[in-house]
Amino acid sequence: MEKLIFETDVACTSLLDRIHTAVKKVNGIYTWSLDLESAYRLLTVEGKALDYREIINQLSIHGVGANRLYEE
Repeated sequence: MEKLIFETDVACTSLLDRIHTAVKKVNGIYTWSLDLESAYRLLTVEGKALDYREIINQLSIHGVGANRLYEE
C-alpha cells in the first residue's frame, strides 16, 4: 500500500464532504484523513496504484485546492 500526502487549502470542516466525494471517485483509495491542526492542512491518502494527478484533479473539481508534498 502506498501513502500520498497533500497540502490543501481547507480551512474548516465544512469541506470534508467535498473531499469525501472527490476521493470516492478515485480508484485505489482505501483510506484518507485530513489534519486540520497542521499549518499545511495535510491530506493523507492511502491505497494501491494511486495517481496523485487524478486525486488533485478530483479535489479541484470539488473546490479543494491541493499540492502533493514529496517525502524523502
